[in-house]
Amino acid sequence: MITVKKEVLMDYGCRVFEAAGVSGDEAAWVTDCLVRANMKGVDSHGIQQVPGYVRGVQAGRTKPGAKMEILKETPAVTIVDGFGGFGYSIARQAMQLTIKKAKKLGIAFTGIHRLGHIGRVGRWPEMALEQDMIGIASQPGGVFVAPWGGIERKLPINPISVAIPTGQGSPFVMDFSLGPIAGGRLSILVERGMKVPPGWLIDDEGNPTDDPSYGARKGAQLPLGQAGLGYKGYALSMFLSVLTGPLIAAYNLERHRPVGVFLGVLDIAAFTPIDEFKKSMDDMVADIKSSKLAKGFKEILIPGEPEYNTEQRRIKSGIPLDDAIWKRLMDTAEKVGVDTSMYEVEKGGVVLHPSYTLKDRY
Repeated sequence: MITVKKEVLMDYGCRVFEAAGVSGDEAAWVTDCLVRANMKGVDSHGIQQVPGYVRGVQAGRTKPGAKMEILKETPAVTIVDGFGGFGYSIARQAMQLTIKKAKKLGIAFTGIHRLGHIGRVGRWPEMALEQDMIGIASQPGGVFVAPWGGIERKLPINPISVAIPTGQGSPFVMDFSLGPIAGGRLSILVERGMKVPPGWLIDDEGNPTDDPSYGARKGAQLPLGQAGLGYKGYALSMFLSVLTGPLIAAYNLERHRPVGVFLGVLDIAAFTPIDEFKKSMDDMVADIKSSKLAKGFKEILIPGEPEYNTEQRRIKSGIPLDDAIWKRLMDTAEKVGVDTSMYEVEKGGVVLHPSYTLKDRY
């Protein structure tokens, strides 16, 4: 395990993406989204994604510089085509438009066709959060989850995120998938030789398994829910598949899966004065946190607070990366012609060689 400061990872991502043919501004935005995920502890959606994204650009699956095009529009609803561009760039364009519409109407929704992976889904509602608005986002992800009562992969992982501002402390940021674990996290567990908890994965015959490598390749994840209540996660997952598929005409009939992105924004000021809303949110949070603690708990956290706390720690300590992941990052850099000798590992930490200057583009 090594530790890398966010500035060094930003430098790395910008250099590698630019060397792969991505413009400086787009390289900086994509890298910033990845490093933000690392800073919040969502390492499965962080800098480790760079090698796969570079392969996508080189193979022509991802088209840098793509601009979205509006296919259908009403005052509050927009359907756009991303033309296979970086999900991060297309989602940013679409969320900016959704926020603009919500400021006029109080509420707006956008569906996106044909775009790449949008990474940590929580990033997009946070754009609304920064405008004192409520944001919503969902992208199907890979098909990993069995339906309630079935043993085959039929449902996407279906992450859903909602971000809501508060007056003080951490904002409310709900961000989770409707399966027990993201595909990227499975690969991290494989790297570390770890197992998954009971009740997460089944094999091809429907038998329980704790092998993350098996779960990444075959078998299926069980729908979110415990104590026999997986049908609740299953129902919510189907609902999200409707939002990212049939509702926005982004359902792939041949692959039997939704393939779009759904974004929503609510302008709080259209419902109630923002100061009153934040005061009410703070009162609600304080009341929830005042509950007597269950055994084994030191405090009650609201959704998004663990990630907020992790970010505060990593600002000081840096981002931990597995050695194998760092090696893949360096291999990818070398393949696109980036001089990896500029990144020096000293006492378990990575620093930039003094002869180089950080690419400060963010």
